[in-house]
Amino acid sequence: MNNFQIILLALAILFNSWSTYLNAGIVLSREPFVRKMYFTGIMFFLQFIMAGVGIWAGNKFCSADVRVNMMISLSIFLVFGLKILLLEIRTQADENAFDFTDNKVVMFAALAEGITPLFIGTAIGVLSLHPYMHWMGIGIFLLAGILIGLWEAKRMGSDAFKLRFGPIGGLLLLAAAIKLILNLTSFGI
Repeated sequence: MNNFQIILLALAILFNSWSTYLNAGIVLSREPFVRKMYFTGIMFFLQFIMAGVGIWAGNKFCSADVRVNMMISLSIFLVFGLKILLLEIRTQADENAFDFTDNKVVMFAALAEGITPLFIGTAIGVLSLHPYMHWMGIGIFLLAGILIGLWEAKRMGSDAFKLRFGPIGGLLLLAAAIKLILNLTSFGI
């Protein structure tokens, strides 16, 4: 797995969670700076750890046959890419955000948003030769995305609810699946 694919997958994870970051930015706009950093820390930490656990598990339990590992990753990319894409197309953009001022809501939102990085991390772990370097790259993208999401939501106000980046995340995962299909069928470079 090359660095371009890792960037593609990190962006997919980021766009999958982007609406949560924007909603939190709108809800937390009147909260003190410490509360915003608490949300950022919890969301980043749980998503980063979940991605790391997935990468570790994929790396430890991968097969000796590269094609088997590619099929495992392909399955994960297809399932999550289609799930994210169809879910985002089906749901309407609503202007009701969760109340991120409650600690329980922040924890459950972070855990729910951490499921996708867990499985994408597993797919990366079975294919990666440098899994922990790729984990750090994903962490950089996640942290930057959370901070930009909070800042952009404050700047845009309630117009940020209308932005929908989830389908982009699903399409990026499907693009990674197509790249794996090309590699499996010997059409890839």
